[in-house]
Amino acid sequence: MERNIPWNIVAKSFKGEANPEELEELNAWLDADETNMDVFDEIFQVYKSAFLIPSYFEPDKKRAWKSINKRINKANKVTHLVSRFKYVAAILIVVLLSSAFFWFYTTRVNQLTQQYTEIVAPPGQKTMVVLPDGSTVWLNSGSILKYNGAFNVKDREVFLADGEAFFEVAKNKSKRFRVKTEHLFVDVYGTAFNVKNYKDDNIQEITVSEGKVAVADNKKELRLLTPCEQAVLDKRTNQLSFTRGDPDAVSSWKNSELKFDNTPLSEVVKYLERWYGVNIYIDPSSVMEKHHYTFTIKTESLTEMLEKMKVITPIAYEINGKEVKISYIH
Repeated sequence: MERNIPWNIVAKSFKGEANPEELEELNAWLDADETNMDVFDEIFQVYKSAFLIPSYFEPDKKRAWKSINKRINKANKVTHLVSRFKYVAAILIVVLLSSAFFWFYTTRVNQLTQQYTEIVAPPGQKTMVVLPDGSTVWLNSGSILKYNGAFNVKDREVFLADGEAFFEVAKNKSKRFRVKTEHLFVDVYGTAFNVKNYKDDNIQEITVSEGKVAVADNKKELRLLTPCEQAVLDKRTNQLSFTRGDPDAVSSWKNSELKFDNTPLSEVVKYLERWYGVNIYIDPSSVMEKHHYTFTIKTESLTEMLEKMKVITPIAYEINGKEVKISYIH
């Protein structure tokens, strides 16, 4: 591994002389293998626990040589002289390198935390992305996921700003994977789960498919969820409840299926709007709200889906571009 270290670029980066291309090459080396960043982590720990030298540290060479000569005279042997000289010199080198590496490590991480990647699934579309740590994320229609440039450098943290996402997290026991939402945190090390948190929904849902998921707020861990368990947050009352659900049905959207099981009309409409990227208007004079629906959408068009609803409920509909009007036939 040491033969591959770009020492020349590392040295120039310490002096602030590395150009953007060289810094890009250095970043590529750091990201190429997990052990490369572990080198920085180890040096950081050595620095913090043993040396704690500021970046402006300048060794007092005269004092060091005086101390070396004093020990040499007491030892009175050439072999001891050589070994002690090497020992002191090695310490000075480690201190200087620790300071330099610590400065570079913290500076680089601070710079990366200011750089953000944003992934958007537009209305009516779904998106799949592989994160830098190998984790896979599916984004449902109208969803936004963000993470900063330090992702997988120091930790693994993403922010689901809006929408719904299914996560298959790559296992890494040394680096927790955290999903942040406006209200809750989801912490894992390697598992699969679904998070639904649309801004215009009154509830947030976390459903576990595989492994274990810790649900927490900004103060403490609230509960550990196992497969088929679900956490449901009522945003209006801030009440968190736990139940059991069908994770395959909840996350069926990532496989281009949409399943409804005795679902009230208000929820069906929200799903259909996001699924097809349309706005649906329900005639307020209708009594459709009392109806619940059970059916599955796979490859059906909007018109075909509305025809399905006509079989269940006597309705009439009008489609005008992205505007849909549904009325109840008495």
